[in-house]
Amino acid sequence: MQQKPIIVRGLSLALGVAAGLSGLGAANAAEQLPLYLTLSQSLTRDSNLLRDNNDRRRDTISTTTVAAGLNKAYGRQNYQVSASASRNAYSENSQFDNDGYAVSAEVASEVGSNFKVTLNGAASQFLPNFEDQVNRSVRNTERSRQASIDVRYGLYGRWSVNAGGSYSKVDFQANTSENKTSQSMFAGVRYLPSDLAYIGLTLYRTDTDVPNRLLLGVSTPGENIERTSLSVDTVWQVTGFSRLSGRMSATSEKHLPDRRRDFNGLTGSASWTFTPAGKVSYALNWVRDTSNEGAGLINANSAYATNKRLTNNFSATANFQATAKIKFNAGYTYALYEEDRDIVGSATSTGSEQNGRYSALSLGVSYQPIRSVGLGCDMQRYDRTRSTFTRAYDGNTVACRASFTID
Repeated sequence: MQQKPIIVRGLSLALGVAAGLSGLGAANAAEQLPLYLTLSQSLTRDSNLLRDNNDRRRDTISTTTVAAGLNKAYGRQNYQVSASASRNAYSENSQFDNDGYAVSAEVASEVGSNFKVTLNGAASQFLPNFEDQVNRSVRNTERSRQASIDVRYGLYGRWSVNAGGSYSKVDFQANTSENKTSQSMFAGVRYLPSDLAYIGLTLYRTDTDVPNRLLLGVSTPGENIERTSLSVDTVWQVTGFSRLSGRMSATSEKHLPDRRRDFNGLTGSASWTFTPAGKVSYALNWVRDTSNEGAGLINANSAYATNKRLTNNFSATANFQATAKIKFNAGYTYALYEEDRDIVGSATSTGSEQNGRYSALSLGVSYQPIRSVGLGCDMQRYDRTRSTFTRAYDGNTVACRASFTID
């Protein structure tokens, strides 16, 4: 499956929310510099830390981060390296205190007159979202490793082809039954009808192994997930102010030996960015995909829960550069979850289907008094309805941050 870029980020849930709402924070801006070192501090107040209305815990999270990076071209090669380390401290729930890090490196090189090879690798450690945890009372740190290669032929003509592969490994500190490894391969072709647009066709294949997962009625632990997607994607620079991109995939996902979670259907994404003036920009995004890999649960009655989820996520953002130093941002996210759980026990077999909804509204402001200093605050209101897998919850976050960058 196509790898997502690794970015320098805060490694707690609260900081992740804050950074996501801040638009272009000082740390993110620093990532675009050829060479930088950033020190940052954030404080986040969350009214429902565990995302559980039956166990509301208010907390203030302090995150201290050091980040450094290099983005430099030498002739026909380009090198990108980034690293960050953070300390996340919870004032009232110290059992979740954790140290996080993220490192990534990428080398892209043109070979001959028409080849380009891109190699990248990344590693990270962070505390995942509490909503995604079965046991929310323990610190279930997630550690991931990944590497990929992409080879493209046809750099300057209308047609090009590419192929590659990737490998990833994810381990959990507490919930080791969800440890998994994935191997992906892809091949595609791209056509540029003009300098402002391209159309691509790509075939992806991903095999995921979850070796410790226990399945009811199966003597040997483990589950294999085989996913194949044929994708059509495009990018179109409509005007100097407007840009459209999209991907639509015919996706087949097979779970062995638990075939009740198989999926066959359409997945995809689309985005539109519009910048009518230098001070204002807007963006709309849509993503439709499954999230069926972390789904096997054993309940108190030793019944196995077969979980399925299909998510449609919509988001809208707006940024206003009021002055050279002050920027305002606003965002809205709305997600629809189509969920199904088939619970099988020793004597009974029941099933349930339920749709869930998530929404979040955010507002923020950032201030850069001088080139090296960034300040900002964000607030968010979030709400999640009850669904097959998740209790209903709602709450608010307020986050403020300060950063100092040397470049």
